[in-house]
Amino acid sequence: MDDSDEVLDLVDENDKVIGTILRSRTHDLHSQGFLRAAEIFIQNSHGKLWIPRRQMHKRIVPGGLDYSSSGHIGTGETYLKGCLREVQEELNLKLTKKDLQFVHKFKPIDNLDYFRALYIYKSDKVPRYNTDDFSEYYWLTPAELLIRLKAGEPAKRSLMETAAYLIDHEL
Repeated sequence: MDDSDEVLDLVDENDKVIGTILRSRTHDLHSQGFLRAAEIFIQNSHGKLWIPRRQMHKRIVPGGLDYSSSGHIGTGETYLKGCLREVQEELNLKLTKKDLQFVHKFKPIDNLDYFRALYIYKSDKVPRYNTDDFSEYYWLTPAELLIRLKAGEPAKRSLMETAAYLIDHEL
């Protein structure tokens, strides 16, 4: 299926399902509701996050920094199931619930109409990432990531809020 034909749950301000929407029709969500996404960081034994750079052909933030893995939650999926699916698709990792640590659920922010669940997977190994998604990667502490983002490094919009959260909560 083409990503633009992906059916996503549309949720209200309390993250309760109120309908569905095609991914291709999500350009003006605020008047209709919100979407859901799962985000994951791989964190090594030194507290550094595996941060990939998106390929230049990507529609959203081409060439920008990204979560280790992230993606939309499909219709009827839980955040956890969506996270496990995205990790397998993008990083070729077959993880289970036991492999992940739930960190926080973020509410929508200005210009980003998503509820976002963040997970951490502890590993010192570089995943066999999908090279159609990512071109290179870095191991960065949350503080190092935040410095790059504040200096103007292109990245997904929510990455700055997430990095600050990890610093504030010493994760």
